[in-house]
Amino acid sequence: MHDPAALDIAQTRVAVERLLEDLDLRAFVFTVEPKEDGWQLSVECASGGGWQTISLPVDPQELRDSLHDSGTRERLRERWSERLRGCERGGLAS
Repeated sequence: MHDPAALDIAQTRVAVERLLEDLDLRAFVFTVEPKEDGWQLSVECASGGGWQTISLPVDPQELRDSLHDSGTRERLRERWSERLRGCERGGLAS
């Protein structure tokens, strides 16, 4: 028997990882946790020679929707890009 809450968390983690990779963060780790007042994403990312932690509320259904809906995914990327602006970026951006 599968635990629906565990499946929700697994799908949510996949969605978060894809979004963070889309944002081209140089180095990061993250957690997604259900809280009393909703879900919370905490991202620890490389920042100016050190690390910073950024926490933001997330809607697990919106995250799961982003796996299959490009509009939802783009909205989340835009929102998160602003919140994660202090994180170092990798890749080919100049």
